[in-house]
Amino acid sequence: MVDGIAQTLASDESRPAGVDPQRIHVIPAPRRYAVLLNARAKAWTGEIHQAVQRFVPAADLFLTDDFRQAQQTVEKILGAGYDAVFTGGGDGTVVYLINALEKRIQSGKLRREDAPPIGVLRLGTGNAIATYVGAGPIIEDLRTLHAGSPLKVHQVSLVGDGEHRFPFAGFGWDADILNDYDYVKNQVRDTAWENYVTGLGGYAVSLASRTIPKAARRSGSQIVITNLGEVGYRLDEHGQIVREFAPGEVAYDGPSKICSSATIPFWGFKIRMFPYANLRPGFFELRTYKGNISSLLASLPSFWKGDVKPEQLSDFLFTKARVDVLHRPTSYQVAGDAAGLRDSVTWSIAEHPAYLAVPLQ
Repeated sequence: MVDGIAQTLASDESRPAGVDPQRIHVIPAPRRYAVLLNARAKAWTGEIHQAVQRFVPAADLFLTDDFRQAQQTVEKILGAGYDAVFTGGGDGTVVYLINALEKRIQSGKLRREDAPPIGVLRLGTGNAIATYVGAGPIIEDLRTLHAGSPLKVHQVSLVGDGEHRFPFAGFGWDADILNDYDYVKNQVRDTAWENYVTGLGGYAVSLASRTIPKAARRSGSQIVITNLGEVGYRLDEHGQIVREFAPGEVAYDGPSKICSSATIPFWGFKIRMFPYANLRPGFFELRTYKGNISSLLASLPSFWKGDVKPEQLSDFLFTKARVDVLHRPTSYQVAGDAAGLRDSVTWSIAEHPAYLAVPLQ
C-alpha cells in the first residue's frame, strides 16, 4: 500500500511547485503524537483552541506563548517517545523545533534513527514551510490525523550559519521588515492594539512607518559573496548555469538590498522568491536583489509572486559561501524571525536534513 501511495505522490499534480517527489516518502499513521502550538500566533483563537481539543487528547496538547522560554516543554515532548511531533505557529516555530531536535541528537539523548518526524501545521504568519510541504488548514489536518491517516514525510535540506539550521535566511530589507515588525509588536504588547498589529496588519504598519522610510534614506549595502565550497554556480534568469566558481573565488562584489539563502522556494506568504532552491541536490540558492524601494513598490504584486526584473537579481547555487557586508552591519533574519545585526555570515548545507510531515489527504 505504501509503495502505491508513493507512486501516486510522484505524479501528483497538486504537489506544490518546486517540491522534489524523490524526497517524499510515506510512513504509517503514528500511534502517539504530540501537538505543540504557539498560542501567540495571529490565527490562534478560542474557536481554534476548542476545535483542536476535539482531535488532540489533553495529555498530548502543549501550548506556549513564547518558544524562547519553552525549552523544558520541548525537552519533555522529545523525551516522551512520541512517533511524531506536530507544531504550528509560523516558520520560526517549526525551525525552533528542528533545532531543538538536532540539539538533543547531538547531545546523545536521542539516536538519529529514532528521531520522530516533525509535523507541520499551518498556523501563524508566513508559513513558507507549511506551503512547501503542502499543509492544509490546521483543523482539517488534525481531523485527518485523528482519523488514522499515514504521514507524507518530506526530506528537506537545511542551511546552517554556525548557530542555526533553517530553510531560508537573509540580510537586508526582508530582515529590516522583520526587525521593524518585532519593534512595533513590542511597543503594543499587552495593550488593546496588540491584535491589530499582529500578522499581515502588523507587517503593513511596520513597513509603512519604519522600513520604507529607512530604505528611502539609505543607499543599501555593499556585499562580497565568496564561494567556500568545491564549486559554486551563477544562474541566468532561466535557471541555467552560466558560470562556475572555484573554492575561494569571489562570486559577487556589489550593491545589495536583499541577500538571502534558501533550500525551499518560498519566502513566507506564498512568495515564491527562490525558484531554483531545489534545482541541484546538495546545494542552496543564494539570491541578491539590488533594485531600489520605488521600483519594488511599483511592482509589488509581481514581487509578491517572485517575478522580479532579471537585471535587479543575481542567482547562485552553493554548498558553502560567505557573505561579507561592507561598511556597516545590517539586519539579519532566520526563517522569518529577526536575528539582530550582522556584518558577515557563512552559509553551508547542513550535514543532516529535516524530516517534515503532513497527514496524507
